[in-house]
Amino acid sequence: MNLKERIQTVLQKLNLLDKAKANQLTQEEWGQIVNSYNQEYQSILQDDLAADQAAQRQTVAVTQEQIDQVQSILGSIVNPVQTNSTTTEEENSGNGPVQTISQPANGEGLVQLATAVQSLVDNMNNRAEDDIPSRTVTASSIMFTGPADRSRYLFGIENQMFSMSERWNKIAVNPASASSYGPWNEEIEGAAFRRQAVTFSRSLQQRYDYLHRNGMLDAKRLAAGEFSTNYEGVNTAGVGNQYVVLRQDYLIARVLSVRDLTQYFPVRYGIQDHDLVFNAFFSEVSQAYQQGEIWKGDMKLENEMGHVDDAMIKLKFGPMKELERMYIAYLNKEGSDPIKWNMIEFCILNSLETAQVEQNKRRMRGIYVKPETGVAGNYLNASTGIIYTLVRYMHEFKILPHDDKSYRSYTASNMLDSVQEFVGDVVASCTEDMDLDRHVLYLNKTHLPWWIKNVRAKYGKDIDFSGPDSYRNVVPDTNMRIIWLPYLGQLPLMFMDIPGNLQFLEFVPGEMLSIKVKEDMELVKAWSTWKEGTAASFTGRRFDSLEKLKANNYEWQQIFMNKPAVDMAADATTVDASKGFWQITAANTAAKAITDITGAKAGVAYIIECGSTENATTIAKSDKFADITEAYTPTKEGDYIMVILNSKGNFLELERQVGGVRKVNSALQPNIPGVR
Repeated sequence: MNLKERIQTVLQKLNLLDKAKANQLTQEEWGQIVNSYNQEYQSILQDDLAADQAAQRQTVAVTQEQIDQVQSILGSIVNPVQTNSTTTEEENSGNGPVQTISQPANGEGLVQLATAVQSLVDNMNNRAEDDIPSRTVTASSIMFTGPADRSRYLFGIENQMFSMSERWNKIAVNPASASSYGPWNEEIEGAAFRRQAVTFSRSLQQRYDYLHRNGMLDAKRLAAGEFSTNYEGVNTAGVGNQYVVLRQDYLIARVLSVRDLTQYFPVRYGIQDHDLVFNAFFSEVSQAYQQGEIWKGDMKLENEMGHVDDAMIKLKFGPMKELERMYIAYLNKEGSDPIKWNMIEFCILNSLETAQVEQNKRRMRGIYVKPETGVAGNYLNASTGIIYTLVRYMHEFKILPHDDKSYRSYTASNMLDSVQEFVGDVVASCTEDMDLDRHVLYLNKTHLPWWIKNVRAKYGKDIDFSGPDSYRNVVPDTNMRIIWLPYLGQLPLMFMDIPGNLQFLEFVPGEMLSIKVKEDMELVKAWSTWKEGTAASFTGRRFDSLEKLKANNYEWQQIFMNKPAVDMAADATTVDASKGFWQITAANTAAKAITDITGAKAGVAYIIECGSTENATTIAKSDKFADITEAYTPTKEGDYIMVILNSKGNFLELERQVGGVRKVNSALQPNIPGVR
C-alpha cells in the first residue's frame, strides 16, 4: 500500500474524504488525520512523506532549494526530538524494535502538513492511477514481512538472520551500495553468514519434517498460506518468529511446485531397498452345473519387484564475493516474485530447486550407474527412471513391444499416422478377455506442435484443441486419452498403460529436501541423501525367453509400447548418438566392428542391438571400448550391449545379451532385481 492509498484509507475511516477533496478540512480534523495515521500504520507521517518525496525526485527534477523547503516543513510537523519513547535505543537493542509514541500534531505544523497532504488528495481526486498491466498476476494475501523496525531488520522481521547490521541484508536493501563496503571479511562477515545459513537450514529441515508429519506438504496450500496460523513445532524448529516460518513454508512450496512428474506417476513411499508387489492370475473357474465335487480353476501368484538406489546432494558455495555477485544479479533481475529473498534464503532455495528439476529429468531419462570412486557422477545416473525401467522390462521378457518400423520412429509430417497405426495394432492385439478402457497413451510433449499440425492437415485447420476431449488430448477416431510427458527430448516414445501402474519409489517423503549445512573455512557445505527408483506394480506374466513371450501374444500384458530404436546403415563402424540412444545394426557385406559412439552424452546409456547375424557387427575390447567386460560378438538377432560414457571418455558396459542370455554388470548396476 503506497502513501496515497494509506492517506485515502485514513480519510475514509474518519469520513473526511469528501471534505478533503473539497479542501474544507479544519485544523482540528488535520490533527485527527495525523494521529490516526500514526496509530494505524505505526509510522510517522513526516517520515512517509519524506520517503514519497524521495521517490518522486527519481523521476521529477527538483531544485535543492525546493528540497530544503520540504524538509523544513516536514521537520516542523512533528519534532522527532520531542517524542516520548517507551524505552531508549540502548535498552531495546536486544529486545525488539523501539516503540515510539508521537505527540499530537498542532499549530503551524498542521497548516504546513495540510498543504503537503492536500496536494496528494488533489492528485487522487484529479488523476486516475495509471493502468499498467502486470506481467504475472499473483494473488497471495499472505504477508512475508514483519512489523519490526525496518532500519534494524530487513523486511521488518525481527530475527538475527535479517538484522540490518549484517552486510548481506544491507545489500538486499541497496545492491548498489555493495562496492562501498569493500572486500568481504571472511573471518567476521563470512563467518556470520555461514553460521546463520547453518541455523536457518536446520530450522527449515525441522519445519519440513513437521509439515510432513501433520499432512501439510501441499505446494498450493502452503503457498496460499493455509497453514499460516499453525505455528506448532516452531520452538522445536529453532525459529524466532512466525514470519520466518511463513517464508520457510513458501520456500518449501516453491520447491514442491516444480515437482511436476508426480502429477502423471504417483510416488510410493517406504521402499528402503527392494520391494515385492504381488499379482494374482486366475485360470478359468466357471462351468456348467453338475452334481458332485467337480473342481475347476486355480490361482497363480507372481510378483513384480521394485528397487531404489541411493542418491545424494553434496555441494559447497562460497567464497562470499562470489555469492554476493550472484545475489546482486538476482536482485537486479526484473520479475514478479511475490516474495524477495535474502542472501541465505536465495542460496538454499536455488540449491533445492536445482535438485528438484534434476530429479524430474532423472525420473524420466535416468539410469543408475555406480559412481567412479572419487569422481562426481552425472545427475542422470543417481537412479533409474521411466524410459530405462521400460527397457529393463523388455529385456526381462515382461513386455513385448509392438515393433513395427512404421512407428519405431516418426517425423513432423507423419507423427499422427504413426500414432494411429500404433494404437490400432495395440487394439488388434487384445483378446476377448482384455480391454483398454482404463489405459491412456503417453506421448512426447516436445512433439505436441507436430501433432497439432498433423491433425489440422488431416481433419481441418479449424479444429478446436481447447477442450479435454479435443484432438489435443484424445487420439482422433478413438476414445484413447493422451498424456503429454516432458523431458523426452526428441525421443519418439509412445506407450499405453493404466495411470498409477508406473510409480516412483522413495523411502521417506521429502528426504531429498532435508538438506543439511555446515560451515567449513570460507565455504558453506550442504548435503542430503535419499533413496529413489521407478517400478510398475503390474507388467504381466513372466517368461524366461523371448520365444515364450512372443507365444503368449500379449495375453494379460499391462503395458504396451513401441520400440524407439533406429536402424543403422549397413557396414557402419560408428554409432551416431544424435539419432537416438537405441540403434539396431544391419546385415553387412563383410565383418564390421563398432569403434566409437560419436556425440555420446554423459549420463546416457546407449543400446547397440543386433539386427542381423549376416556378418554381424561386433565390438572389440580396445580403444574406446577397452573397459567393457569382454569383446562383444552377437550370435542371435535381438542380442545387444548397453554401454555408457565414463569420465575418461571410454565406454563402460552396463549389460549385454548374447545368444538370448542376458547378463548384467553387477559392479555397475548392483541393485537391479535378479543381480543379487
